[in-house]
Amino acid sequence: MNNHAEDQARVQCESIAEMVAALECDYDRLEELREARSDWNLSDGSKGPWCEGNPDDAAELADLESGAEGCESEDEARERIMEDPLEITVRSDWQAMGETLKPAEFCILLCTGGPAVRIVGDLDRGEEPSRPRVEYQDWGTPWTEYFPTPEQRDALQAYCACFYFGE
Repeated sequence: MNNHAEDQARVQCESIAEMVAALECDYDRLEELREARSDWNLSDGSKGPWCEGNPDDAAELADLESGAEGCESEDEARERIMEDPLEITVRSDWQAMGETLKPAEFCILLCTGGPAVRIVGDLDRGEEPSRPRVEYQDWGTPWTEYFPTPEQRDALQAYCACFYFGE
């Protein structure tokens, strides 16, 4: 039987990994290679295609463009991440009467309905995300943890670190 909610969690983790890859792209090098290609193509053409004359640079450019996911800068990649969640909420731990409540846990809602996917985790010192976990649910089912690949787990941590959870 196909579990659509689990499939949605997998897709969300893949999307997060792609967004983080775009955030971590070396945009300076990307622009440098694009300029080199452009300068080459503006010459008289006697040197042949740029990719044939510079196969290593051409391969690197292709990798960088793929990693950038259509973004032209780190700011654009960060903005894409910031606009991704539907909702971000925090809640506190138990506190003594009269103490200021400090956030202890966070929840990033990625999609809702049937299926729904969220990231939950702890907040170190009330503001730094740690131990993020992906959970999914479908109509009438409880939240269930999804276990991403190790690479997706690293991307999940980087994704969560883009948000500020402090006061």
